[in-house]
Amino acid sequence: MTPRAHAVDVMNRGDLAHATLDDEVERIRLEARHRFGGFVLDHVNPGSYFLNHERRALDKRLFEQAGDLGLLRFSLPVEAGGDGRDKLAWGVVVEEIARLSRDPGFAVLLDITVEITELILSSGSPELVDAYVPDLLSGRRFGVQGAYENRDPYDYRSTARLEGDTWVVNGAKRFLAGARFADLFVLFLRDEASNDMLAFAVEKDDPGVSAVHMDTMGLHTMGLGQVVLHDVRLPAWRLVWRADALSELNTYARIRRTMSACGVLGALDGVVDACVRSLTSRRRGGRPVLDYTNVERTVGEMRMLLQSARAGIHRALDGTRSPCRDPHFDEFATVAKHQAAECALRVGRLVMGLQGGEAYMSAFPWERFMRDILGLVSGQGSQETLLIQLGQRAIVGLEGGQAREDAAERSVARCADAWWALHAVERRHAAPGAFADAVGRLTTASGLDGDIAPARLDAVTELLDRAHALLAAVRSGQAPQALPPGPAGLFEGRLAELADRAWALVACAVAQESGLLNRLVRPSTAKEAADGLSEELTDGLLRVLTDASLVHGDDAGRHRVEPGLERVLIGGPRAAAFAARLRRTVIAGARLRAGTRGLGRTMVPGCGGEAAVLADALVDGLLGQLEGLPWTLDAPDTRVGCAAADGGRTAARLARHIPSVPVLALEPEQVVVPPVGRTGDLAQERELSDRIEVRSGDRARFTPDDRLALAWLPAGGLTPEGLRAAVTDAVAALLPGGWLVAPCPLLPKRPQGAAAARLELALVGGALASDTAAEKSLREAGLGQVRTAWEDAALGLRLVVGRKP
Repeated sequence: MTPRAHAVDVMNRGDLAHATLDDEVERIRLEARHRFGGFVLDHVNPGSYFLNHERRALDKRLFEQAGDLGLLRFSLPVEAGGDGRDKLAWGVVVEEIARLSRDPGFAVLLDITVEITELILSSGSPELVDAYVPDLLSGRRFGVQGAYENRDPYDYRSTARLEGDTWVVNGAKRFLAGARFADLFVLFLRDEASNDMLAFAVEKDDPGVSAVHMDTMGLHTMGLGQVVLHDVRLPAWRLVWRADALSELNTYARIRRTMSACGVLGALDGVVDACVRSLTSRRRGGRPVLDYTNVERTVGEMRMLLQSARAGIHRALDGTRSPCRDPHFDEFATVAKHQAAECALRVGRLVMGLQGGEAYMSAFPWERFMRDILGLVSGQGSQETLLIQLGQRAIVGLEGGQAREDAAERSVARCADAWWALHAVERRHAAPGAFADAVGRLTTASGLDGDIAPARLDAVTELLDRAHALLAAVRSGQAPQALPPGPAGLFEGRLAELADRAWALVACAVAQESGLLNRLVRPSTAKEAADGLSEELTDGLLRVLTDASLVHGDDAGRHRVEPGLERVLIGGPRAAAFAARLRRTVIAGARLRAGTRGLGRTMVPGCGGEAAVLADALVDGLLGQLEGLPWTLDAPDTRVGCAAADGGRTAARLARHIPSVPVLALEPEQVVVPPVGRTGDLAQERELSDRIEVRSGDRARFTPDDRLALAWLPAGGLTPEGLRAAVTDAVAALLPGGWLVAPCPLLPKRPQGAAAARLELALVGGALASDTAAEKSLREAGLGQVRTAWEDAALGLRLVVGRKP
């Protein structure tokens, strides 16, 4: 008999050997407590209250003792005399020291001097390293950084100028932790000559250097102060960075943000623990205070805040070990620092509520926690600054991602332009009159309107023969073992450039048809990516795609598709549109060679495979912009009209995106509406088909009795006269307040691309007289609010809309 399973057995199926990040953190925490806990408890904590009360800075000898214990070398490189531990381990040490210490500033100061040592090491200057690193490691020197001036770096008032071999520096730096007892400052100054940011090592005993005490609300023991520079003359070797000092400062700030958050986290942990311990012996109304529900709830909230801050900080620390991290801005570090500060402030208020009057007495630790935590909040960027930086980063990231995606699709589009150009070159003297002009314009726009030697034309024909044969073989499931010979060595100059791009289009179409592109979303070797293709063919395709910058390879022999193409490969409407455009381009090229016209409405721009992305744009982006359309769609007995005539594909997409309204589809012949979504639910697909009425026949049209809330009328492939007639019928069928949406081709701005698009439209069977023909037809039919409501240059499509009064 099978033993009964318990829920815990089913739900918790983890690997017992798996070590989590929490396990690693706990091991480091135990190590820190064992190695450094006694030092904090026996040497740092005694007298802490009175140092703070008397506003005296920490005794610098504490850092020498820390150096003797190996605390200052814990995270520094082995080759510099350090232990070589990573930033995760160091962050946990800082957190644990801050938790044990009664002075929240001590752990922060430890990290500051450690990171100054790292700044000196990163300079690559043997003179700087020899002069300062040994003393910094031992704690005989204490170093701090100075950059803050409450203004942009390139507007700093603190400056440096070069006089012969000597730098003369002037200015002041405010709010330096440890300034009152530091003997080394790494200061960021503006070069008077170039306006670049430079960094210098300045010693407290250099003539003209003054460390000035700064009175503050809290953090009294951190020795906060200002450094004033008056005609300080520094030898050239004291220059830490001449070039890109701002980037180095950003890298420093990224790490400091995380470590500052570790200090806050440790202090937060300590105060929560101390607060709960202080309440254990208190009684109110004959009951222990900790038994009251409101107190339990408050303690629970403090624990939640502590753990949420800890999760963010440990995630940021773990990220410092990734080779792919941004060295200049760490989003997780910024979030962690902001979250830790917000949690600490909230915990402080909760502690004050629990402690009552004691919270306002300086003899108890609660009041000091609130003062000190406010000081730590401002370090490494105020809360508002952090939010602004995160917002800027998010906006730039989204815009950059969109730009990369559009650029990747345009790269494929330029390959398609070259494909069209080769076909135009081959057919320019033999193209039928129906599209001879379009062929001529394309060859001119491609820079190929000069005479081409017959041998070169023969080579173009042979190359296109091989390309179409390869594409046909792949579509039939009979892919060859190897990639046929490409254009290498066949052509020169402009023709060679276009032939290479056209061959890349062939490789891209084969890779898309065979699923190779989709498999390359993950880094894969040629063998891993083949999956049904021969490894030799796959290797040849990868070489062509890599040369076209559509695929990138690494040193390990793995290949990955250009990240900007990922959105057209992971599925969804965009992927369907991308595949439809590739297929249309390939098939249309074959039709041009054959001299035949008409690709069928499924190949018209905005129809067939491209319908899904347009329906998605309508419902998810435009529904709220088309005034009154949601209300009109909700009216009784209304319908959506679809005049795409593409075998029901667009009608099915509209029915799926607008599930509550029946769809009337005009088709030249009776069709069975194809299923969409591939749900596998036959009942759902049958229900979808039942909501689509097909009106078929060569003269099928909308009538006023159709009561359309929305008319969908793709303009591609229609002559101007045909478009006007279709618009007139659709407007007559629209309800007052209904909208007509006309998907239209959007010609590329590049001349070659525009000429290729016009040739494609000519092959489809019609072309708009002008880019404004759709708008003109809608206005002539009496529609108002006519405009382009949506466009996508990468797709080459736009939606022209108009509303019936």
